[in-house]
Amino acid sequence: MCCVEISWKDQSINMILLGEPGTGGSSTPSMVGSVKRWLKSDPEKSRDTWSKLAIANSTLENQLRILKGLSENHHEAYESMVRSCSRLTYGKWAEVATNQHQELIIRSLLAARDACLEIRLHMREMGIAAGVPIEPDSQTRLLDATMNMEGVLLAGVPGAGGFDAVFSVVLGDASNAVAHAWSSVGVLPLPVREDCRGVSLEDADPRTREVSAAVWSIQIN
Repeated sequence: MCCVEISWKDQSINMILLGEPGTGGSSTPSMVGSVKRWLKSDPEKSRDTWSKLAIANSTLENQLRILKGLSENHHEAYESMVRSCSRLTYGKWAEVATNQHQELIIRSLLAARDACLEIRLHMREMGIAAGVPIEPDSQTRLLDATMNMEGVLLAGVPGAGGFDAVFSVVLGDASNAVAHAWSSVGVLPLPVREDCRGVSLEDADPRTREVSAAVWSIQIN
């Protein structure tokens, strides 16, 4: 999946869930090596797949930026649509829009969803061609079921793919239902949250600051 650099301040509306399938994980270096060998052995096909994947990634990023702008400029309409969509499957989202701003929001939500499906398609194609499980069949079934749940915007395999993890971006209060559904099939919802600051550059591990301060305050008699 693509890495999108967007500062989204409204944490109450969109939530990212991360799950651990408990299937032993994947060897990322080995998978990357297989993909690189495929790129060299079939340059024409690989360039085509790579290009389509890049376009889908850019489309998703663009739609998320549009949604960010809509959430800032038309906050009440955005919050209303997200709240309504969180209780509906994606096929019914368009039915709740009653004005132009709401229609724009729904259009971008659905476009982001379509871009995610396109990304997953090309990642599966890449995995099949390279002989590695970038989106394994078991993950495909789980992700398809997740994306068909009420209030789910996106779902996929993060990073290089494989059996390591799955993620989902949900709307409103839909996260509890997704976490319960994952748990029922043996996928562990991880206790992590999104951060509106994105990636932060630290001078040192922030977890060591209190420890360091405590050590320096010790008096030895």
